[in-house]
Amino acid sequence: MLVAPIMQRLAISTGLHFNRDIRPSNEQLHIFHDQLIITVIKALLLYNEGFEDVAKHPSLRHKSIRAIPVGYKTLQFATRASTNEEATVRGNLQYHDELYVTQLKRTPESLSKYAIPSYNDQLTNARIRGAQLLRSKDVDAWERRDIFQLGFGLFHLCLNLVWAILHTHRGSVNELGSLAYFFALMEKKRLGNDQPDYHSLLAALTQILHGLLLNAWVKECGFPSLKSFADSKPDPNSLRNIASRILNTYATPMPEADSPESVKDPAAGEESSDSGSDGEADVLFPFNISLAPAQNPKDDVAYHNIRLLTRELLTVIVLVRAISDGDIGRVEVLLPHLAMMFRGAGCNKYCSEILHFIHNLKHVWTPEFAFEY
Repeated sequence: MLVAPIMQRLAISTGLHFNRDIRPSNEQLHIFHDQLIITVIKALLLYNEGFEDVAKHPSLRHKSIRAIPVGYKTLQFATRASTNEEATVRGNLQYHDELYVTQLKRTPESLSKYAIPSYNDQLTNARIRGAQLLRSKDVDAWERRDIFQLGFGLFHLCLNLVWAILHTHRGSVNELGSLAYFFALMEKKRLGNDQPDYHSLLAALTQILHGLLLNAWVKECGFPSLKSFADSKPDPNSLRNIASRILNTYATPMPEADSPESVKDPAAGEESSDSGSDGEADVLFPFNISLAPAQNPKDDVAYHNIRLLTRELLTVIVLVRAISDGDIGRVEVLLPHLAMMFRGAGCNKYCSEILHFIHNLKHVWTPEFAFEY
């Protein structure tokens, strides 16, 4: 893809607007909600026999949005290792010259023609953006490094997401419902530092989530045990309805007792949202929010924190599953939620990475480039 049209779009692009660019649409919310429901049901099916027939039903499988074609494999071309360090702006510039000019024998003229998608960890992206800013007045697209169109690596996204959740919910061993409490309960080791091994941490978080979800199924299925529930042969709609109730009861934050959400009159007319929404109707949240008087989360901090933890762990599993299935469309649906999760956890750099990516998708990249890469 040519880089010139992309740079022309960048020159006239506007900044992101929350209502127009970031706030999920009704369709995106329903897609996300459907993924959450299926994830809740999968936890039940994974640990209990008797659901084999219903597990094959199409409504209990993730719907493909924009998946990689079956059998597709990305071509890989290895290059020589380099001794240039990449932790600085200067080091990145030197590495680019070594790779493209020295190893690949390309000229600045040929390199200035086409855009190159570059997906990296956050530090590398920050250094490349620093190089682009430093050389913004240089002679051609190659020297300005305009050819590099940046995105975040999906592994690093997952890695920093689970670290952010660990940082937010770690607590202490004496705090009921904290991650430290669950780690001690499960006798998990090597998870005490700020950045533990990704796979060990993900496995522990998945185990915690499955335990919380199975407990919710026991309470909501309406039978003495999950075996009795399986023997009743529930249909897919029944499973989805119970899963939706579990999301509402066990994975939705409780509003403050004196917050506007908790005292809102359901009979009152809906007011329009921010004028920046360009006339779009208010987003309808797909959860069945109860109209009963809200319980003050301060009355039971552990219960409220576990609801927050369950919600965030569900988002992690939905993201990991979408990546595993190779469905970038399902990943894109999660981007606004992930940006807000990172911002809430204090991880402003990865929040900015996601916002940069959303801005590129919606305002900078040509439709052809955005679709292909």
